[in-house]
Amino acid sequence: MNRASPLSILLVEDDPADARLVDLELRPYWERCRLRRCASMAEAQAWLKENACDVVLLDLSLPDSFGFDTIRKIHEAAPDIAVIVLTGFDDEDFAMRAVEAGTQDYLVKGNADGALMWRSIQHAVARKRMEEELRLAKQRLQAIIDLAHDAIIVMDEDSRMTLFNPAAERTFGYRAEEVLGRPVEMLMPERLRGMHADMVRGFGQASDPARMMGNRPELLARRSDGTEFPAEVAISKVDHPGGRLFTAVLRDISERKRTEEELRRLATTDPLTGVANRRHFLEAAAVELQRLRRYHRPAALLMLDIDFFKVINDGLGHAAGDLVLVAFALICRDSLRSADLIGRLGGEEFAVLLPETEMQGGVEVAERLRQRLADSPVDVGSGVARFTVSIGVAECRPTDESIEATLMRADRALYDAKRSGRNRVRVGTEEATG
Repeated sequence: MNRASPLSILLVEDDPADARLVDLELRPYWERCRLRRCASMAEAQAWLKENACDVVLLDLSLPDSFGFDTIRKIHEAAPDIAVIVLTGFDDEDFAMRAVEAGTQDYLVKGNADGALMWRSIQHAVARKRMEEELRLAKQRLQAIIDLAHDAIIVMDEDSRMTLFNPAAERTFGYRAEEVLGRPVEMLMPERLRGMHADMVRGFGQASDPARMMGNRPELLARRSDGTEFPAEVAISKVDHPGGRLFTAVLRDISERKRTEEELRRLATTDPLTGVANRRHFLEAAAVELQRLRRYHRPAALLMLDIDFFKVINDGLGHAAGDLVLVAFALICRDSLRSADLIGRLGGEEFAVLLPETEMQGGVEVAERLRQRLADSPVDVGSGVARFTVSIGVAECRPTDESIEATLMRADRALYDAKRSGRNRVRVGTEEATG
């Protein structure tokens, strides 16, 4: 509404004397308002249907309408209009009931001079405008909450949920009515509930109003069926007269975690055999060497090379060679401990890291692998491929400057095995490095 435009005022009053009194009181303000009178509810409803109005001065005792139901009928005819009740009762309880029924103010007939009436009209119009803006803001906020793809959960100071949006229902498998009023910890795995409660209390005492928790190692949530999933959460807090409220925005990152895991697997795994690729193996072995230096724990390293692999490729084809490499990797993984790491360094050359293993233990593992691989022919479709391996064994030493020094000893032992006739195990010693 343009502030320069006169206010349109509808007086709904059946008593001519009371109507005349309102007209007289507002006469000093005629340049700033336009007054229209209706003597019944039916007349007022018909006029409002055809005309715009800023405020209604409403008598609650009309020939065709009485009491607070009169307010409802006016709002049905013009929902966005400001309403001031004209009453003969100067009663605070009545005033509160009138406001609760949807009015912006009330005036006692005979006690309201022109200045008071004009001020009440202006305030009622401004208040109605603010109420409408607040209603629209709430409506927009509710639409955002309802349409959000992320779960939005509001909880009170006792961690009891007061809001649970549709995305939260889809994420957790609960209906809002099933969780409202219940502790938010029900959405967490039981083993983590105490930790979560401590975290919320700590955040409540902190000075920051909001906090992202996506940088935590892992935040797990729990669905209604008991399944757990990784989540990313942002939490904020706000104080209001009813107490402090916490708002959590939660996103299920299961798919992202799967994608990250797949990318990690692709970055660290040999695509053909599924074992560690060269880079990942060397990085893991370097970490093991550092652990060995710090804690003085033993470790052994094996270098393995398939004997006469070129003959397999040339005689049976590269597809057959790939099948042999895959079978080789499967047999090795099946024969090793979960803590052991096998990697493909290139071509038909592999390495195995054996943590917590002395040299003698490494030789025994190598011999078992050699024998099992020799006894495991591979069906390659066009025939059966039999193969053997040569293995070099070296002990990881605290004095090794890098894991490459250990690899060099194992590699020289491997070639010693090949020079000695293949299909055998040799140990890397100082003499072997000359």
